[in-house]
Amino acid sequence: MDNPKSDVEAKKAFAQELEKENFQDIKITSTPTDISASKEGNKYFFELKFTNQKDKYFGAATLTEWKCAINNLDNFFFVICRLQENKWIFNRFSPKEFIEYSTIPPFKVFFNVDLKDFDKKKSDETKALKATFSNLEELVNFYKELKNKL
Repeated sequence: MDNPKSDVEAKKAFAQELEKENFQDIKITSTPTDISASKEGNKYFFELKFTNQKDKYFGAATLTEWKCAINNLDNFFFVICRLQENKWIFNRFSPKEFIEYSTIPPFKVFFNVDLKDFDKKKSDETKALKATFSNLEELVNFYKELKNKL
C-alpha cells in the first residue's frame, strides 16, 4: 500500500470476505457507507474503519454514517480493519455495540483557505452546510442542551 492510511485495500479484502460468506451484490461505495451487500433478500451496510494501530484506535464516524446505522440497526456494521502479519483482521460491531465506544465532542467547523488567493471563498463549493453566525450559535446552544441532559 502506497498510502499507509488508505482503506482501499481493506475495502477490497473485506469485499472478498463477504463473498466467502455468501453475500451477493457486493458494492464498494462512498456514501452512506463503504460497502453494501445483500444476503437472503436483505441489504446490509458496512462502514469500514481502517487502522495501523496495535493497541488503541481513536477515530471518527460521520453523522451520515450514524444516520444510516440508526435507520438499519439490524443490518448495519461498523468494521474495524487492520493488517497484522500480512493477514486481515475484521472486527464487526452492530450500532448498539459501537455506540458504547462513541462520544460526541463539541462540533467542529471546517474551513478551506486558498493560500494563493484569499479572495476565493471555497465554502460555497461544498455539500456541507455553509457556516453563518446564526447556525453556529444554534450549534452551540444545541450542544449545550444535549450536555445539560446528562
